[in-house]
Amino acid sequence: MIKSIVFADRLDRKFELRAKVGEYLHSTLARNHIPVDAVVVRRDGVVVDDWQERIDESAEYRIEMVRAYHLPDFLSLTRLWDTELSSGEWQTRPDSFYTKRHFMHSGQGDYDATQVAFNRDEYVQYAEQLFVDGVHSKGLISPGERILLAVSGGKDSLALGYFLSRTADRLPAFELQTVHVTTFSKPLDTSFAQSMAEQFGHPLTLVTDDEVRDFYHLRVSPQEALAEVKYKHDASFSIASVHSMMRCSIERAARNMGITKIAFGLMREDICTSIIKSMFVGFPFGGSYRKRQGQFEMVYPLWPIGKKELTLYLEALFPSNNKQGSPVVFERGELARDIHYMIVDTLETILPGAGFQLFEGHQRMVDNFLGLPRHKECQNCGMSFSVGVGAADLDAGVCELCRVFEKLGVLA
Repeated sequence: MIKSIVFADRLDRKFELRAKVGEYLHSTLARNHIPVDAVVVRRDGVVVDDWQERIDESAEYRIEMVRAYHLPDFLSLTRLWDTELSSGEWQTRPDSFYTKRHFMHSGQGDYDATQVAFNRDEYVQYAEQLFVDGVHSKGLISPGERILLAVSGGKDSLALGYFLSRTADRLPAFELQTVHVTTFSKPLDTSFAQSMAEQFGHPLTLVTDDEVRDFYHLRVSPQEALAEVKYKHDASFSIASVHSMMRCSIERAARNMGITKIAFGLMREDICTSIIKSMFVGFPFGGSYRKRQGQFEMVYPLWPIGKKELTLYLEALFPSNNKQGSPVVFERGELARDIHYMIVDTLETILPGAGFQLFEGHQRMVDNFLGLPRHKECQNCGMSFSVGVGAADLDAGVCELCRVFEKLGVLA
């Protein structure tokens, strides 16, 4: 059963919200995008605990703002609420495939809201131009460069392959090699990575289980070593371990080829999530568009494009290739990772374009205050790793993962 409850802001305006009888008040607030700490709720005139209170059919509820900002106007403008406050502000089109919304800071102390709708063909053109502009604006590719592209066989690296191939005439001329680490991929992903390399005409290097085992001097298989990490050390560290082992393998392939620039398929939410995590845990993230890692420069050409936009790009071009398999067991991240992604997705819903502003602000902070990190080459696996973040790291001869492997007794 549905009942009406009143929302009152600090401008003496009242709005009608719909609540489900029997649901928690907190759920009503969340469903209507109302920050719980911005309001108090009264039942029949008496303040109640919105976390404990369930909607009673016979009671009268009133949600009152405790902060004097125009929440209803903002929620209406972003279409999170459907009220007369935003009526007539947006144009619609019957063939729309995707609508791009932005709330960007104007530089004059306020935000400007924009919206553009694209049909399917227009969207492909838009996405590709967004990619090209992102590469040029941040100088991610220089003429004549040799670049190693890390491919997983998933959507992100597939889309990056299409972008690089279809927009090559708008980018500086460069030579592209690809690498795929089979250790943490399903056979179908490896097969897909091979077919992608063949389709785009990019030479592919496969890094095998045995090679990864040799890199780390393991006395067990990489999967067994990761199981030790996950179940005997720290389950939340397993996904970081996978990423370290993959980066080690990619760096070694690059070193063998004499390549110093490595491109990864991190898109907007991946980078935003890394920045959010770095702020929460106090460990610096190297850069929003690129970062220096020892002798290597890591670049993220997909930085302006979100996962949904990337998925729609593949759907518009080649729907049969628009598939994403489930992650392997060691890449099913901890709850903290899920929370960080949810924060970023929610932030983009409330403030479209927030990622771009987060990137710019974070990059300025890195450039102006953090400086270039110090790196060493791990004496065991050979991967470059940051030092100097904590005093204990200054004299470290091996990376964190190799220290964990040593502690667990899995090194030969």
